[in-house]
Amino acid sequence: MRKTLSRALFATTVAAAALGLAATSASATALAGWTVSNPTAGGGFTAALKAGTSATLVDTTTGQQVDCSVSPASGTAPSGTYASGAGLAKITGVTWGSAASPCPGPLGSSFTASLAPGAVISIDASSYSGGISSGVLSGVKVNLVGDTILGTCNAVISGTVSNVTYNNATGELAINTGTGLKVDSATNCAGLLNAGDSATFKATYKVANPISITYA
Repeated sequence: MRKTLSRALFATTVAAAALGLAATSASATALAGWTVSNPTAGGGFTAALKAGTSATLVDTTTGQQVDCSVSPASGTAPSGTYASGAGLAKITGVTWGSAASPCPGPLGSSFTASLAPGAVISIDASSYSGGISSGVLSGVKVNLVGDTILGTCNAVISGTVSNVTYNNATGELAINTGTGLKVDSATNCAGLLNAGDSATFKATYKVANPISITYA
């Protein structure tokens, strides 16, 4: 009788421990996620190129590049905890160059560019370590207008940009020669850009009121 009771108690204890472990694991899984802390009321943000740097677009097919020293950006990054790193922040407005400060290109050309109407660039995080989130920019679609030897060039560039990091300590969003862009169309661009060409983009933006992105 005592042996039977002891076995029953032992079995009950083991089952309870197993259930407790399962509950703990499930809780840990449920709690894991991305946390965005934005000090700006309403969840908005503004950013600009890091001082002393430029944004560089390279057509990797032709080898031609355009460098911009001016590129203000704005978007949203609402505070909260998210199960997925996709869309933690979104860039809803960005331009490269201006009438007063266009982006110089090859053969005396100059360009300006802006986010295509209705396009939103999503900042998608996939990994986190030491205060730095890594991921991609998706949903990129940009209209590029240039003054070339043939006249006005119009091009559309789209895709997903790889090699993106955000550093909590510095508030810097860095695109480290990101690949994944393609020239959708190019009209009157003097061979500097051609439809179907691949392209890379490199830039470092500094968020005016730094956001914190963590994963746990």
